[in-house]
Amino acid sequence: MVQLCVLQVGGTEYAIDLKRVDEILTLPQVTPVPRSPRFLEGVVKLRGEVVPVIDIRKQLRVTSVAIDEKSKRRQRMLVCKVGRRRVGFLVDAVTEIARVPYEELRPAPLAQVPGEAAHVIGVCGAPSRLRLLLDLKAFLVS
Repeated sequence: MVQLCVLQVGGTEYAIDLKRVDEILTLPQVTPVPRSPRFLEGVVKLRGEVVPVIDIRKQLRVTSVAIDEKSKRRQRMLVCKVGRRRVGFLVDAVTEIARVPYEELRPAPLAQVPGEAAHVIGVCGAPSRLRLLLDLKAFLVS
Protein backbone atom coordinates (compact mmCIF):
# COMPACT_ATOMS: atom_id res chain seq x y z
CA MET A 1 0.00 0.00 0.00
CA VAL A 2 1.05 3.55 -0.71
CA GLN A 3 -0.50 6.64 0.85
CA LEU A 4 -1.32 9.45 -1.54
CA CYS A 5 -2.25 13.06 -0.89
CA VAL A 6 -5.16 13.73 -3.26
CA LEU A 7 -5.53 17.31 -4.47
CA GLN A 8 -7.58 19.25 -6.98
CA VAL A 9 -6.36 21.67 -9.60
CA GLY A 10 -8.84 23.06 -12.07
CA GLY A 11 -11.48 20.42 -11.37
CA THR A 12 -9.11 17.48 -11.96
CA GLU A 13 -7.89 15.18 -9.21
CA TYR A 14 -4.16 14.64 -8.87
CA ALA A 15 -2.13 12.72 -6.30
CA ILE A 16 1.37 12.78 -4.87
CA ASP A 17 3.14 10.41 -2.53
CA LEU A 18 2.31 11.46 1.04
CA LYS A 19 5.94 10.82 2.05
CA ARG A 20 6.92 13.94 0.09
CA VAL A 21 4.46 16.20 1.95
CA ASP A 22 5.82 18.00 5.02
CA GLU A 23 2.86 20.30 5.66
CA ILE A 24 -0.51 21.36 4.29
CA LEU A 25 -1.14 25.05 5.00
CA THR A 26 -3.79 27.65 4.29
CA LEU A 27 -2.53 30.16 1.75
CA PRO A 28 0.16 32.36 3.29
CA GLN A 29 1.16 35.80 2.05
CA VAL A 30 3.49 35.16 -0.90
CA THR A 31 6.19 37.70 -1.75
CA PRO A 32 6.68 38.04 -5.53
CA VAL A 33 10.22 37.72 -6.90
CA PRO A 34 11.00 40.10 -9.80
CA ARG A 35 12.18 38.53 -13.07
CA SER A 36 11.46 35.00 -11.85
CA PRO A 37 10.15 32.17 -14.06
CA ARG A 38 6.42 32.48 -14.86
CA PHE A 39 5.50 29.47 -12.72
CA LEU A 40 7.20 30.83 -9.57
CA GLU A 41 4.52 32.63 -7.62
CA GLY A 42 7.10 33.97 -5.17
CA VAL A 43 8.56 32.99 -1.81
CA VAL A 44 7.34 32.63 1.77
CA LYS A 45 9.26 32.59 5.02
CA LEU A 46 8.35 29.44 6.91
CA ARG A 47 9.89 28.91 10.34
CA GLY A 48 12.99 30.88 9.39
CA GLU A 49 13.42 29.21 5.99
CA VAL A 50 12.70 30.90 2.66
CA VAL A 51 10.57 28.53 0.58
CA PRO A 52 9.86 29.01 -3.14
CA VAL A 53 6.16 28.77 -4.06
CA ILE A 54 5.05 27.24 -7.37
CA ASP A 55 1.56 27.61 -8.80
CA ILE A 56 0.67 24.13 -10.08
CA ARG A 57 -2.19 25.64 -12.11
CA LYS A 58 0.30 27.61 -14.22
CA GLN A 59 2.60 24.65 -14.73
CA LEU A 60 -0.23 22.38 -15.85
CA ARG A 61 -1.58 25.17 -18.08
CA VAL A 62 -4.97 25.10 -16.40
CA THR A 63 -6.97 28.16 -17.41
CA SER A 64 -7.75 30.55 -14.61
CA VAL A 65 -11.35 30.94 -13.56
CA ALA A 66 -12.97 33.42 -11.22
CA ILE A 67 -12.53 32.12 -7.68
CA ASP A 68 -15.43 32.63 -5.31
CA GLU A 69 -15.01 32.98 -1.55
CA LYS A 70 -15.80 29.30 -0.86
CA SER A 71 -13.16 28.14 -3.38
CA LYS A 72 -10.64 30.58 -1.93
CA ARG A 73 -11.12 29.08 1.54
CA ARG A 74 -10.32 25.60 0.17
CA GLN A 75 -7.02 26.63 -1.48
CA ARG A 76 -3.91 25.20 0.14
CA MET A 77 -0.15 25.24 -0.08
CA LEU A 78 1.56 21.87 0.11
CA VAL A 79 5.08 22.14 1.48
CA CYS A 80 6.93 19.21 -0.06
CA LYS A 81 10.40 17.72 -0.16
CA VAL A 82 11.81 17.85 -3.66
CA GLY A 83 15.37 16.60 -3.64
CA ARG A 84 17.08 18.35 -0.75
CA ARG A 85 14.88 21.43 -0.72
CA ARG A 86 11.41 22.29 0.48
CA VAL A 87 9.03 23.79 -2.06
CA GLY A 88 5.50 25.14 -1.67
CA PHE A 89 2.90 24.11 -4.25
CA LEU A 90 -0.36 26.05 -4.58
CA VAL A 91 -3.42 23.85 -5.21
CA ASP A 92 -7.16 24.47 -5.37
CA ALA A 93 -7.93 21.96 -2.59
CA VAL A 94 -6.63 18.92 -0.74
CA THR A 95 -9.48 16.40 -0.70
CA GLU A 96 -8.18 13.31 1.07
CA ILE A 97 -5.37 11.00 2.01
CA ALA A 98 -5.93 7.77 0.08
CA ARG A 99 -4.41 4.34 0.65
CA VAL A 100 -3.87 2.64 -2.69
CA PRO A 101 -2.45 -0.83 -3.38
CA TYR A 102 0.76 -0.71 -5.45
CA GLU A 103 -0.95 -2.88 -8.08
CA GLU A 104 -3.35 -0.02 -8.87
CA LEU A 105 -0.54 2.36 -9.83
CA ARG A 106 -0.10 2.49 -13.62
CA PRO A 107 2.37 4.40 -15.81
CA ALA A 108 1.01 7.47 -17.54
CA PRO A 109 -0.55 6.67 -20.89
CA LEU A 110 0.53 10.05 -22.20
CA ALA A 111 3.27 10.56 -24.74
CA GLN A 112 5.86 13.00 -23.50
CA VAL A 113 6.16 16.12 -25.60
CA PRO A 114 9.80 16.72 -26.63
CA GLY A 115 11.32 19.55 -24.63
CA GLU A 116 8.61 19.42 -21.94
CA ALA A 117 8.91 17.89 -18.48
CA ALA A 118 6.48 15.06 -17.80
CA HIS A 119 4.41 16.36 -14.88
CA VAL A 120 2.08 13.35 -14.92
CA ILE A 121 3.94 10.08 -14.37
CA GLY A 122 1.06 7.71 -13.71
CA VAL A 123 -2.57 7.09 -12.88
CA CYS A 124 -4.45 5.24 -10.19
CA GLY A 125 -7.98 4.64 -9.00
CA ALA A 126 -11.22 3.27 -10.37
CA PRO A 127 -12.04 3.98 -14.03
CA SER A 128 -14.83 6.30 -12.92
CA ARG A 129 -12.43 8.30 -10.72
CA LEU A 130 -8.90 8.23 -12.10
CA ARG A 131 -6.28 10.30 -10.33
CA LEU A 132 -3.20 11.57 -12.11
CA LEU A 133 0.09 11.00 -10.26
CA LEU A 134 2.38 14.03 -10.30
CA ASP A 135 6.17 14.16 -10.47
CA LEU A 136 7.08 17.17 -8.33
CA LYS A 137 10.63 17.37 -9.72
CA ALA A 138 9.20 18.13 -13.17
CA PHE A 139 7.66 21.34 -11.79
CA LEU A 140 11.14 22.69 -11.05
CA VAL A 141 12.67 22.14 -14.48
CA SER A 142 10.02 23.29 -16.93
